[in-house]
Amino acid sequence: MTERILITGGPGFGKSSIITELEQRGLFVFHEISRQIITRELAVNGDCTPWQNVECFSEEVLHGRISQYQTATGFCFYDRGLPDIAGFLVKERKPVPHELWQLCKLMKYSQKVFLTAPWESIFHSDEERKEDFVAACAVHKALQSVYKELGYTLINVPMGSINDRADFVMKESGLFY
Repeated sequence: MTERILITGGPGFGKSSIITELEQRGLFVFHEISRQIITRELAVNGDCTPWQNVECFSEEVLHGRISQYQTATGFCFYDRGLPDIAGFLVKERKPVPHELWQLCKLMKYSQKVFLTAPWESIFHSDEERKEDFVAACAVHKALQSVYKELGYTLINVPMGSINDRADFVMKESGLFY
């Protein structure tokens, strides 16, 4: 049986740090595919980035997330999932393609979805994360809306050390440490 545990939330709110901590503890994780695509596009001076061509970027992310979903076995953690693509499109006031919405309904994750809340003191932008804190909060709000509409139960990850946050996710996921 495959158990797909998802961590989502606005950019820069600690998801990737939690995923890295879970990986260091020996758990199977899928890292954020978006950063890989952005890094590739910046290296080749491409325009398939969320700030230049959100539709192209969303399509690339979709292919990567489908691949992650299909290769999962056992108990695994995801840094974002398919519904995040819809959330980013909603935030940009772009239409969510019917096919994407159908995939979000078909390719389900565990009922509990972990949500990292806006946390300004840890937030930072960089070459691959261009959003400011206000924009990151707008992404967060759009993601909440999409996941609720899809029927997921959102579990807020409390603020604290990475270790404490990873402990919380493990405990709430049914893993004991």
